[in-house]
Amino acid sequence: MKTRQINKNKPYYVAPGPIESMANEPDVQKSRNEKYLKALQTLAEKDPEGFSNLAPELIKRSVWNLRGPDPYFSEKLENWFKIAYKWEDFGEILPKDAHITKRIEVDAPRKENLPELQALFLSKLEQKFSGDHQRWDAPTRDQYIILGMLAMEGRSGVRQGKLAHFLGNGLDGVGGLPSSNAIRAAKIALSRHAKPLQLFAPAKGNGSERLHSFADENLADLVARFVLSKKASILLPPSMVHAR
Repeated sequence: MKTRQINKNKPYYVAPGPIESMANEPDVQKSRNEKYLKALQTLAEKDPEGFSNLAPELIKRSVWNLRGPDPYFSEKLENWFKIAYKWEDFGEILPKDAHITKRIEVDAPRKENLPELQALFLSKLEQKFSGDHQRWDAPTRDQYIILGMLAMEGRSGVRQGKLAHFLGNGLDGVGGLPSSNAIRAAKIALSRHAKPLQLFAPAKGNGSERLHSFADENLADLVARFVLSKKASILLPPSMVHAR
């Protein structure tokens, strides 16, 4: 990598003018951006339909300028424009590093270090979610996604609308089958595997706001480490994976 050599004898190195200008530039830019944001807010209020049509393109251009071409994130961004904006702020989906496809590496929990019941449950999970995840049937795939999303949020929980979205069929489901049925069926199957451990807390609320969560934070952490150790973690929302 080429480095620039600075000659300390040159006037620009000691002259105060350029240094003051550089120091003031962030403040000038911040002030300008605040004016731009106010202008955009005004346009959104005066012409909501026109702003809705133009805003996605502006956001896409800004993201491209920030990250460059990124097909994986572009797909996630399109999903956000269509529906995920209802429950996720833009800042939540924007990757915090430069490599959206890079997954954090997590070692699977060691069963010899676990209580007997947890070790037995982990063995069942290893058997259930073995093999190539691209060849899993739909119920297995749904169970892995729901297990992973709920485990990574622990007792805080995940709203049903978000779960349905990442199952890929929305709240209305496919062919008239509501996603709530798929979520319920997945949780029942997973709970059977966990017995006699209590895996999930009772769900609260209704519709898209219905909240699903783990019953125990320690068990949630164990399961989160398991799902993140699998190649199938690519099925989970990237923003959740990077947040761990």
